[in-house]
Amino acid sequence: MLSSISIQELENIKSSRNKSDDIKYAARQAVHFLDENPSKYRIVMYDISSQCDFIEYGLEDTPDNRILRCAEYARNVLGYDIVFASDDILARLIAKEYFKLDVSGREYNTDLYKGYITVELSDEKIAYMYEHISENQFNMLINQYVLIKNKNNEIVDVLKWTEIGLETVRQKSFKSNMFGTLKPLDAIQRCAIDSIINNDITVLYGRAGSGKTTLPLNYIMQMLEKGTYKKCYIIYSYEPLKGAKTLGYEKGDHITKLLYSASLGNILSSKFGDIQMVERMIDLGQIEIIPTANIRGVEISEDSILLSTESQNLDVYTLKTIIQRCKDGCKQIYEGDIIEQKDINISQLGINRLIEVFKGHSKFGCVKLKNNYRGELTELADKM
Repeated sequence: MLSSISIQELENIKSSRNKSDDIKYAARQAVHFLDENPSKYRIVMYDISSQCDFIEYGLEDTPDNRILRCAEYARNVLGYDIVFASDDILARLIAKEYFKLDVSGREYNTDLYKGYITVELSDEKIAYMYEHISENQFNMLINQYVLIKNKNNEIVDVLKWTEIGLETVRQKSFKSNMFGTLKPLDAIQRCAIDSIINNDITVLYGRAGSGKTTLPLNYIMQMLEKGTYKKCYIIYSYEPLKGAKTLGYEKGDHITKLLYSASLGNILSSKFGDIQMVERMIDLGQIEIIPTANIRGVEISEDSILLSTESQNLDVYTLKTIIQRCKDGCKQIYEGDIIEQKDINISQLGINRLIEVFKGHSKFGCVKLKNNYRGELTELADKM
């Protein structure tokens, strides 16, 4: 059964200026499915006179409640066995408590994949683990890391699950003329460095000061200086701080505006020492900044590195488009500060969706960076 209100909503979404391209595409796909499968559903028309029922229930006259009214009508008047299906938790609650409908819906996993697990083992179990490295003892995904702790809560080893078994993650560092030598500050950064080196796509997320931008930039400079990669493409979506006012019109070309009026300029200049160094690297062709609005016209070659900064601002459609612009062999790194919250549909968030789809793939790695290395005041600011 399908409510006539749902049909109207699909039509509205298709032409809405307030919906993302991804949502509008999904609406078009749904309409095509309905058109090609007319025998698989029946439409229940909403009677405008039924809106008086909402007063009785103490509810507002909204599209969602009109859909519920259609479901109630199909059960009570038409005699169908109705189960109201929705991913909206609140809509299911209203359907169950107010309209007395049976309900169903997907339950989303709110525990975002971190890319690693921590396991505490006795000496005997540690010995057993090393004797059975081809056995997936911790039910891990490909390229997922495990931090092994002893009974004293000390990390004694860091391993990765691969297609052939557990593999020790060696302590590695990045070295460049620009930044000098960067060594991992903890076991989790050790995992992040390993993922950047060995995977085609790496997602790094975590709090401010955890190294999610510093680690990739150190790797990028090492690879550019060695000539392993020719260029770094920095993908950037202009997103001002919440509640902040923009500067409006400014003179100058697009790159100048990005560097001097957007947060990207502050990020890069703080890492490279000053904005002039960033401009010099752009002039030399080592760095190219591409706004997400222009990504369709770009092809990222296999001898390039792609760094997407503040990726939490990107929707599913944009992230999908970025990945599809990259040739095999291109190194892709996506960093951001993901907000983890309960009762959230991860399919609506680009970086979350990327993690859910790609986790366990042999060319993908993800690491949630944990520790803040900027100082106790920035640590305290997380509680604001």
